[in-house]
Amino acid sequence: MNFILNKEHYLSTNSPNRPSFISFNTTLKKVSAESYNELALISKEKGLTKKVIYFYEKALELRVLNLGTLNRKTISSFNRLAEAYFDAKMTMESLDLYGKSLMLNKKLFGKDSLEVASVYSALANIHFGEENLEEAFSFYSQALKIREIHLGDKHPLTANSQHELAYFYAASEEYALALPLFEKSLEVRRELYRLSHPETAKSYNSLAMCHYHLFHYDKAYVYLLEAIRIKEMILPKNDERLLSCKMNLKEIKKNFLKEKKDTFFESVFGWIKSF
Repeated sequence: MNFILNKEHYLSTNSPNRPSFISFNTTLKKVSAESYNELALISKEKGLTKKVIYFYEKALELRVLNLGTLNRKTISSFNRLAEAYFDAKMTMESLDLYGKSLMLNKKLFGKDSLEVASVYSALANIHFGEENLEEAFSFYSQALKIREIHLGDKHPLTANSQHELAYFYAASEEYALALPLFEKSLEVRRELYRLSHPETAKSYNSLAMCHYHLFHYDKAYVYLLEAIRIKEMILPKNDERLLSCKMNLKEIKKNFLKEKKDTFFESVFGWIKSF
């Protein structure tokens, strides 16, 4: 059982110098899974990783005890604890819990449900970080397929899946495959979010990176400039992400100017050779 002990002391005022206890009341308050979840969130804000894990473990323990495993709230606790393990770099523990969550979600909601897609996305990110590329690609693709079926193209979660799969392609140096997915993701985010939204900036940044590696320096420059414009609105001036973008912009500009110079000389030489 999980209880909070709440003590209340009452002092008599018969003697100002020697107060004595006239009553002692002890009450027991049961702690709920929701309370543990709130404590976990508070601990997460403070960066107390071990406490985050502890509180989520207690929440899961209570929900399994009171609700069983095949329950929406219990599955949510599996996911929260799995995410906490992942944040703590406890990869195997995280994979194990996400695996259990996947099995339960399939039983409760169906194998092509949005709940399953969310777990696929989480599993893909873990496998990608561990360089298990085949597993990552499979999970990214399945998550995107399910979200497109249930949510359509114009939805934030679909855009997230498009961006994740595009990033996978880009990291694998398949920039031609990444480009159309990055473009779709940006189109949705521009339509659904305000222009100063962090996710919109992320899409501009990713497109700049993709065009840079395809040697489209002019497009890379334009996209990264837009990403910087957004980040300047939402980030402090000395934020590392903003400073990094500005450094990258200088590099792109240098290559862009060199390309224009080379193109100019090529056209001149071609004109001379024509005589």
